[in-house]
Amino acid sequence: MTDTVKSAKRTLGVFELFEERRSPASTAEVAAALEIPVSSASVLLRTMTTEGYLYYDSSRRTYVPTPRVALLGGWLSQPLFKQRRLINLMDHLAQETGETIMLGVRNGLTAQYSHVIQATLPARLYVKSGTLRPLTRSALGFAILSRFSNAEVRRIVSRVERLQPDGISKTPIKELLPILETTRKRGYSDSINLVTPGAGAIAVNLPTLSGELQPLTICVAGLSESLVKNADNVARMTIKAVSFFMSE
Repeated sequence: MTDTVKSAKRTLGVFELFEERRSPASTAEVAAALEIPVSSASVLLRTMTTEGYLYYDSSRRTYVPTPRVALLGGWLSQPLFKQRRLINLMDHLAQETGETIMLGVRNGLTAQYSHVIQATLPARLYVKSGTLRPLTRSALGFAILSRFSNAEVRRIVSRVERLQPDGISKTPIKELLPILETTRKRGYSDSINLVTPGAGAIAVNLPTLSGELQPLTICVAGLSESLVKNADNVARMTIKAVSFFMSE
């Protein structure tokens, strides 16, 4: 890995750390989270402060992102982020369920969690922002694929089978299409113990709003035992919340 790539990954890691912490952090805390030397973290944080991405509180010796960070991607999802509707949706589901709430997108031949609110339950599932999931073997992937026609799904699955390593689990097309049809009919997809043993997720597609560049999916994830017991309620709650918060 080149020094340039390493620096870029560390910079993105700082943004993701603050997104998860939602509070200021010291140089030592950033170094520990990124698993890098304190000296390297210090140089990185000072540079990001000089460029206007972080604010340094000298009295507490902590860093926190500036408003510039919040404005970076605002143009991408103005219909969703206007009046904080997407954030309010995720916060609402987090408070109502106590489970892990994730915003999912398609990333090539995979599905990815681009934003995560961690669970607050005593026994909970931890998922890191940026985590990838199989497009053909996860609740998020099923929900994403359900947006496409069966003919397009066949083409996507063909590419997955051709390009992804043999070691990655895939759902055969003859099993996948009925799953997608069920997803379209009931308005959500689910998966239990498919990707992570002992864990599962429920996924609901967000409506595609005018001006939106990329379709998004909301997911509620937790430990299998808890999710199975409450699956129907969680699904209904999520669909209702999406309808309330995301209507035009």
